[in-house]
Amino acid sequence: MSYRRFDDTEGRAWEAWEVHPSTVERRLNQDRRAERRKTKDRRVAPEIRLIIPRELADGWLALQGRNERLRISPIPDGWMNLSDEELRRLVIRATMRGQKVS
Repeated sequence: MSYRRFDDTEGRAWEAWEVHPSTVERRLNQDRRAERRKTKDRRVAPEIRLIIPRELADGWLALQGRNERLRISPIPDGWMNLSDEELRRLVIRATMRGQKVS
C-alpha cells in the first residue's frame, strides 16, 4: 500500500493512502439474483457486506488529518510523487468539493 505523511499550511499532520475495494465486497446491488432462494442461506457464518458506490469502485485516495477525513476519486495519477504543497492543494480541493467522510 502506498502511504505518505505531510503537514498542511497550519502545520497539522496529514496521512494519505490508496484504498482499493478489491479487498472488500464490490457488489453494486444488494441482491443480484432474479429470484430468492427457496433453501436456507448457504453461508456458514454471517458476513458483513459493504456496498461500494460506483464512483468509488476503482478506488480512492484517503486523506486523514487529526479531525478530518477526505476521499478523492479517482486516485490522482502519480500522487506519491507530488510535493507536499501539491498534496496540500488536494486537501483544499477535496474540502471545497465536499469530499469529506463522515
